[in-house]
Amino acid sequence: MHAPTPDMPQSEVSSLELVELELALRHQDFIELGFEGSVRKALEHIGGTLLFHMRMNGMADCDWVAAVSLESPEERTLALVVQPTDGGPLRVEDVETSSIPVARIASAYAGLMDRLTGEPDQQ
Repeated sequence: MHAPTPDMPQSEVSSLELVELELALRHQDFIELGFEGSVRKALEHIGGTLLFHMRMNGMADCDWVAAVSLESPEERTLALVVQPTDGGPLRVEDVETSSIPVARIASAYAGLMDRLTGEPDQQ
């Protein structure tokens, strides 16, 4: 993962994490692995964590959505991986800027999991 430098602020580090996930997703065999398998394999490749995934049944133009955590020593980036209903490629959205309603619960869920596992809050 990428650490911030004096020339690269935290927001750019987050953007790099999202791009890294998007690239990892493009190299997955979606037909063979399915949505969850593709997301898990991409996260395994880049060192991220699947928080949860859920069927959306067309809500917000999504068939499936997964909330993921991309962590670096300095920051945790929460993102959504979205399978659109139109059959287009999987896309990655930062939960801070996503308009998908599930984005609102990703931060709360990550915080809950931190408490349950005894890890300190990272946000």
